[in-house]
Amino acid sequence: MSMAIPESEVRADGKPSLPILAQVLHWLTAALVLGLFATGVMMKQLGEGPAADLLYLCHKTIGAALLGLVLIRIIYRLFAHLTARWQKGAASRPVHALLYLSLLVVPLLGWAGVSAFGARQLLFGLSLPEIWAPETGHAELLLSSHAWLAFGLIALVVVHIGVALGDYLTPDAKAD
Repeated sequence: MSMAIPESEVRADGKPSLPILAQVLHWLTAALVLGLFATGVMMKQLGEGPAADLLYLCHKTIGAALLGLVLIRIIYRLFAHLTARWQKGAASRPVHALLYLSLLVVPLLGWAGVSAFGARQLLFGLSLPEIWAPETGHAELLLSSHAWLAFGLIALVVVHIGVALGDYLTPDAKAD
């Protein structure tokens, strides 16, 4: 059974529509990224206290879920052969590649940072495995890199939205 886009599944403008699973994974990823960015900014603004601690736990738990979701998306894209949607604009492929890279690197840096800091606890009594030794003293560098790259990820999301809008609003050359 192929997960590729059947030719019958095309939008009114002649472009292939994505399968529902791809759409769900896309929008779930988008929601998690925006939620993580918001909680990250809020927890840093709060500093310390019970509310900040709860936000940290939520942020780490959702970040772990995002990392798993991104891995599922990558596997799905490989098996579903969904690359046809990336071929329209010159910017589309590099933006998607950078998005996927960022969606992997940012959570991994966060995980390494909390491992180095010694704060691997998640919600529901779960805990992340240690991937960076706490005694190395790199927690601040890892978490700072995590934060800066998260801002870069948000910038990429804005570029992605712009490319998608441009793709949607620009008529195909074939239509002429």
